[in-house]
Amino acid sequence: WRGIRMCLDRPDVFKPQLRALLRASAKGRIKVMLPMVSSIEEVFATRRLIDECVSELKAEGREYAPFDLGVMIETPAAVLIAPALAREVAFFSIGTNDLTQYVMAADRLNPTVARLNDVTHPAVMAAIEMTAAAGVEAGIMVGMCGEAAGRPDLIPAFIQMGLTELSMSPASIQRAKKCVRDLMQAL
Repeated sequence: WRGIRMCLDRPDVFKPQLRALLRASAKGRIKVMLPMVSSIEEVFATRRLIDECVSELKAEGREYAPFDLGVMIETPAAVLIAPALAREVAFFSIGTNDLTQYVMAADRLNPTVARLNDVTHPAVMAAIEMTAAAGVEAGIMVGMCGEAAGRPDLIPAFIQMGLTELSMSPASIQRAKKCVRDLMQAL
């Protein structure tokens, strides 16, 4: 019970956050990403809450601006409905840590099944590729976060799939930059 699931169950907590994001967006461009999405209805429900917040802010005479709404692709359900999600949002971010855990049905904190938590497993790579293809087809940005985003051995495959943004720990940035630079020079 986390991410968008908790937020939609607790509009008393979620709406003040959405109002703050709308107000912050008036000061500079921001993007808002919904975590743990598993249905298109969660996006629609969020949009309804955003519309309520906009109406309230208008009535109060407060400054606000719209923001880009995107989703984290962390659940197998989100992968399977990625084409529909891509028509409704501005961007995807593939959360490889959770996605791997859920595709492989292996809790990443459980040492008994730790060997199954492998982003290079063909099923996980296929999920990433399906998501990227849906985003590319819809013309939205597809990014990635999680440990895999900083792996030089995987970055070429991710770029080939159509990913355009990789979010990683600071310690991985220099290796990743070199990998991307080498790939661009090879083209």
